[in-house]
Amino acid sequence: MKLMAHLRSRIRAFAQNTSGSLTIETVLVLPMLLWGVLATFTFVDGYRMQSMNLRATYTISDLLTRQWNPVDQSFMTGIGNFHKFLTNEIHATAMRVSVVYWDEPNDRHVLVWSYTTESSKPKVKQSDMAELSPGIPALANADTAVIVETWMSYVPPFSIGLPSSEFHNRVIASPRFVPQLLWSTS
Repeated sequence: MKLMAHLRSRIRAFAQNTSGSLTIETVLVLPMLLWGVLATFTFVDGYRMQSMNLRATYTISDLLTRQWNPVDQSFMTGIGNFHKFLTNEIHATAMRVSVVYWDEPNDRHVLVWSYTTESSKPKVKQSDMAELSPGIPALANADTAVIVETWMSYVPPFSIGLPSSEFHNRVIASPRFVPQLLWSTS
């Protein structure tokens, strides 16, 4: 009985004791806490930027597939500026638009035209179609598809071990109101 009373008194004394070394605990825990907050912010920012680039790609794809009139150099330059606007111009971006059609007799995709906003991302050539073809959905003979590709360079706001990276998105859609998105040289 004496032992139980003694244990209860020791436990009660321990629970009521407010002395300690808060400074040492703070020094040990604060760096991990700050790293956790910065890491969370950095990861959320990375996913936000990746999502922003993907949404911009879908928006541009939808805009292009609804075009009735042929597009030209100035229109596509404006679309490139629109992409920068949609991504808030926080990081470097690039965009490439290509139009292809399915040639059933020859069993291949044929490039109609390609446009790029940055020379670092060259225009698609017919020789590149073998690489792109597996990602293009099945099309009926002579059906066309608009391929919108975007890139965004991402540099994390804090150095927590996450490297700089480049987000690449590709959206492929068929024109909605016309058989093909045409390119105008005028």
